[in-house]
Amino acid sequence: MRPQDIKIGEYYRHRNAPNYYVKVLGILKPKQGVNTKAYTIVRCEFSMHKIDNTGLIKHFRPCDLVREEKK
Repeated sequence: MRPQDIKIGEYYRHRNAPNYYVKVLGILKPKQGVNTKAYTIVRCEFSMHKIDNTGLIKHFRPCDLVREEKK
């Protein structure tokens, strides 16, 4: 997924862990703030369910996120 297609606050799935939900908290450009990498990263809350109150804060590349399939 391209960084410009990702919307902050929406839920996505991780490509390698489709059972988990990823809520986007922010997009960090290369060498911006916490991002010391040479590529764009997405700051996310990684949780098992959408209604979870807590989740792990993780950083992923935009290409690791996929849209949630509508049922």
